[in-house]
Amino acid sequence: MSNNLLNKQKYLESAQKNIKKKQLSRAIKDYQKVVEFDPRDIRSRQRLAELYVKINKTGEAFEQYEAVAKYFSSNGFYLKAIAIYKQMQRLDPSQISIFSRLAELNEKQGLIGNALAELRHLVGYYEKNSMVADAIKTLEKMRDLDGGNINVQVKLAEVYANNDKLDDGLAEFREVLRQLEDKRDYDKILRLYQMFLPLFPENDDLQKGLAQTLFEKGESVKGINILQTLLRNRSGDTDILSMLGSAYVTQGDNKNARLTYVHLLKLEPKDLQIRESLVQCYLNEEDYAKALAELEDWKEAFLEINRLERLQELYEALRVALPDNQQVMQTLDSIYEITGDGDKLLDMVAGTSTAERIETLVLPIEEETISDSLLGAMDTDDDILSLDEGDLFAGSFGDSLTLEAPPGEDYSELELEPLEEVLVEEEDEEFVELNLSSAPEVEGNDFSDELSLDFDLDDEDDVLVRDVSAELEEAEFYLQQGLFEDAEKVCRGILEQNPDNAEVQAKLDEIHSRRDVQGGEGEASSALQDLAAELLEDGFPELDMDATFEEAVAVDGFTVLDDVSQPAENDTRAPKVFRTDVDEQIAADDMESHYNLGIAYREMGLLDDAVAEFSKAERDPSRFVDCQTLKGLCCVDKGDFEKGEVAFRAALDGDSLADGQKLSLHYELGALYASWKRPQDALDSFQIVADSDLSFRDVADRLDNLRKLLGVSGSQSAKTEAVEITPEEPKDRVSFL
Repeated sequence: MSNNLLNKQKYLESAQKNIKKKQLSRAIKDYQKVVEFDPRDIRSRQRLAELYVKINKTGEAFEQYEAVAKYFSSNGFYLKAIAIYKQMQRLDPSQISIFSRLAELNEKQGLIGNALAELRHLVGYYEKNSMVADAIKTLEKMRDLDGGNINVQVKLAEVYANNDKLDDGLAEFREVLRQLEDKRDYDKILRLYQMFLPLFPENDDLQKGLAQTLFEKGESVKGINILQTLLRNRSGDTDILSMLGSAYVTQGDNKNARLTYVHLLKLEPKDLQIRESLVQCYLNEEDYAKALAELEDWKEAFLEINRLERLQELYEALRVALPDNQQVMQTLDSIYEITGDGDKLLDMVAGTSTAERIETLVLPIEEETISDSLLGAMDTDDDILSLDEGDLFAGSFGDSLTLEAPPGEDYSELELEPLEEVLVEEEDEEFVELNLSSAPEVEGNDFSDELSLDFDLDDEDDVLVRDVSAELEEAEFYLQQGLFEDAEKVCRGILEQNPDNAEVQAKLDEIHSRRDVQGGEGEASSALQDLAAELLEDGFPELDMDATFEEAVAVDGFTVLDDVSQPAENDTRAPKVFRTDVDEQIAADDMESHYNLGIAYREMGLLDDAVAEFSKAERDPSRFVDCQTLKGLCCVDKGDFEKGEVAFRAALDGDSLADGQKLSLHYELGALYASWKRPQDALDSFQIVADSDLSFRDVADRLDNLRKLLGVSGSQSAKTEAVEITPEEPKDRVSFL
């Protein structure tokens, strides 16, 4: 053996003797010599650091701990390195670099939750010291580590926005919104708006998003108020108008929905979706004449964009309302031919009278296709094929069926080709085409005046009446949205040409009255902000983002000792808003690493940290009993006997508990009760062990000591009545009834 090794061994023995004598300064000198002889003796360095701590020489302890931690880290022993750095962190929390190293080591070990906790401390430090760039960089790292952590993303968006990075903040905010919208979590979305709207006061898109969220939550009135206020500055915004129209429809407010869609069509006259919505409003209001007029004008366009199915639905609704209207019947006839829906065509024709069937069939024979028939327009009445009674009855339809006149009637036999054969003729044969006029002639209903789109352009009165009606409708739209200046402008424009129009004057008076009630227009943007704030505060409490961020990450870190997944029975507080999804994060972490790290922490006396790790590792069912047992031992070491008892009892209730584990847990419970000054409970726990194995550890001696303390004979236990023990029975043997 070399001299160095001999000297090292000599100083190690000396150090042990000095420690027993509590001569720590001499022990430190011995360990300094050991490290000098063997710098790679990591255990001796660690022991030296612990001795420095005991005599409050933190700087020297840090130096030795740092050497040990670097050795473990460089050799891949991340858990041991984490335990060393954690000890250093406890000694001097101001050493900010340790948080960064701990985060890095936890990440390498796969303990993402722990890494986030360390980074969170860094963010707090950087914010406190106005180190914005470092705070942003750390938050970005947290986001990259845990992309699903909404809490981190919200915090990052807030820091961006508050530090002149509005575009980045808005992008991050929208990403959070997207995630929450995918989950349809509208309560959290509303709280997000409450937080971010003040940061982006000029962003109208956020206001529209708030309104849409209110609609999704069924708060249509609040959403409409937001949009109406927005509309004051953006009366031509088609997105706002479309949202308003949909909201009115949802509310069943057909009048405002119709006014909105009419206004929209002035801005987007070729948008068939808007026109379809307007037609539906007319149908809901039972204004079938206007619904039919709109459809007849635009059915061609519907067909061109392949919206025939929807067109069919609308015409079928009209057929129910107007069963005798030939224009509706003719258009449906053509639609059914195009779609090949012959059954519906037969049902429709079967529902008409014979005379109506003849009239429908006696139509122009042209070389158009069925779709041409739907799209074409009838120019004049002369286009109608004239057949006199003789031609018709002479069998001009070929082979015919014969309809004889009823008794008492005197006319020739009526011969018609069977209906089924007419309907199924091949395309290459001549077919009776339907020609639908774009200016419908409604029979059987008194709608002719309303449906007629032809008027004498020389008749000035007709033109003025039409214009006044349309413009009054526009003024009514503005009035309903609270756009009083626009409504007044329209009315005054009408009065310039029609100064004596009483209806317009009445509308103008109504506008003035409504505006006076609401206190004038005011500043639109300011009113919008006030309205948004009022709506968000109504039923949605203030969100303390910093507090929830701190609490959420603390759960993933080292400060939570209890099972946070089960709230206390008497805890009436509202649930946290942006709580980190701890269960998902822990599931992603390595349970084995949490367990081993907990053991390392316990060995180094970091009991709170050890409990936190065991609380995570216990999610692995195979580790549950072991983790509860170790948590109990940590709590006993801390003197927290109540939590220790809870942990041991939880372990005893665990599944697949082995006999040896049961004895060990009852023994630990007995030791806990003894330390807790509950000797009676301690005696009962040790007695359970003794009944199974009297030789288990020192249970026999403990029982004797407790009996003497309680004045209980060896034949009795605390909660049972004992029988007399015969002299032959062993002294320590206790029998139970």
